[in-house]
Amino acid sequence: MPAYAVKHIVEDHGLLARIMKDVRKTPYSYTSCEPEATQASLGNDIYVIEVRAEPKSARSYWLGYKYRAYEKYPPAGGGLWRGRFKFKNAAKPMARAQGAYFDSPVEIVDVHANAWLREKTPTMAEMPDHLVDALEAMIGNPEHGAKLFA
Repeated sequence: MPAYAVKHIVEDHGLLARIMKDVRKTPYSYTSCEPEATQASLGNDIYVIEVRAEPKSARSYWLGYKYRAYEKYPPAGGGLWRGRFKFKNAAKPMARAQGAYFDSPVEIVDVHANAWLREKTPTMAEMPDHLVDALEAMIGNPEHGAKLFA
């Protein structure tokens, strides 16, 4: 089953912590990428990764949450979500979401995962298996305190 990464750029959208109250109710993410947005909405996992600009160094990547997407919405009236995105992917409304989140995003320290994320533009992309495995290991590590969506 394919899985997708969506970058959440802090300089453009603020910290993930700011939207987590809404994400915990029904997880979602934004993108303008097709066919990825459609493919993800067919019951595939989306990993939302916070991207931070670090002073005097490369960007850092932080896993915020993972959810299984079943919906893809264009904005009402043909505009753009948040002024720049064509689509919003989301879990099933009014149903318990499949996936997990962190109260505070956890830094991705895997060298190969960071290299892959650096190569990708700030968008949605299908992830290779090694990156999915690295992120799943983070979610499964009790030290990180991942929580299941309620």
